[in-house]
Amino acid sequence: MIRFLSACLLISFAATAWSQDQLDKSKKGVAVAKKGTPKVDAKIDEIWKTCPKYLVNQPIADLLEIDSKDMATATVRLLWDDRYLYALWVVKDAELSADAGDDWAQDSVELFLDQQQDKSTSYENDDAQYRVNFEGKISGQGTGYDEADIKAATKKNKKGYLVEMAIRTHAADNKTGTVMGIEFQVNDDHGSAQRDAIAKWFHTEDDSWQDTSTFGTLELK
Repeated sequence: MIRFLSACLLISFAATAWSQDQLDKSKKGVAVAKKGTPKVDAKIDEIWKTCPKYLVNQPIADLLEIDSKDMATATVRLLWDDRYLYALWVVKDAELSADAGDDWAQDSVELFLDQQQDKSTSYENDDAQYRVNFEGKISGQGTGYDEADIKAATKKNKKGYLVEMAIRTHAADNKTGTVMGIEFQVNDDHGSAQRDAIAKWFHTEDDSWQDTSTFGTLELK
């Protein structure tokens, strides 16, 4: 019995350490995508359950119109295959709205991608910003943006909503060891028909839509 309890404690400690390690990597701006192809249907398939989660919970202070504890946040998991990068977002958002006239001001998530990791201070042909609101509406921008490159599915739940997206990585060589530039963002309309908060993963300034040099790093494993 003592040996059994000791083994359980060791497993629990290792799991906690692994979880903390993933969080620390997230704070340092390094995200890992595992190889695999999910079905893009806004459901958490078994394949997602082995992927580390990355927290999107850091506010852009200059644009915060509500208490930070009330703003929308998310976790993101990543997968990849020969053609696509996949992202699964689980968003906590107490009040959902698409009333704002601008897409970026509605309750939505955004993935910024620099496929060649050039870290340029302006967008080039391999750089794009992909946005999906909680109702599944797709939008985006950037020199490399093409709506045909993204497909997505969404689903509302009691705590907010889920977004599953697939982005065609036409400018990257998808293979183990490939690195790209990446950033995650959650937009929050807290009922004012305008954007009241922005939560980000790595760089806490509102410049990712025009500058890729401050993106974090995505590693394909």
